[in-house]
Amino acid sequence: MFRVLENGMWHSLKEIAEEIKVPVEKLEHYCGTLSEHGVVDYNSDSGIVRLGHDFKRIIMKLKAEEEAEWERIGAGTVIIPPEKGFQIQGVYIHNMTERDIQFELTFNKKLKEVVVSNA
Repeated sequence: MFRVLENGMWHSLKEIAEEIKVPVEKLEHYCGTLSEHGVVDYNSDSGIVRLGHDFKRIIMKLKAEEEAEWERIGAGTVIIPPEKGFQIQGVYIHNMTERDIQFELTFNKKLKEVVVSNA
């Protein structure tokens, strides 16, 4: 529903229901609740809804920081022993040093390759 509303324009519940395949009755309930919390502006008499001003500002700020549409982001921590490695997303990461290496990974695109060695 938020993807439909993200343009900030008024949308009919019927339009949204068709787009996201949800009964209009459920949307009426959701929009009433979200309206009480300021997430959306909802006119129950005319059956139209739009993102609330404050919530739209938050979304726009998040999108600007990400510089892209909402995406899933991978994250994790891995400790690789000396002369060992591990595989993530089909990429093998090698530790070619003589000590443990700790990796803090955050990514939103597919990895290609990472190799760690002594300088």
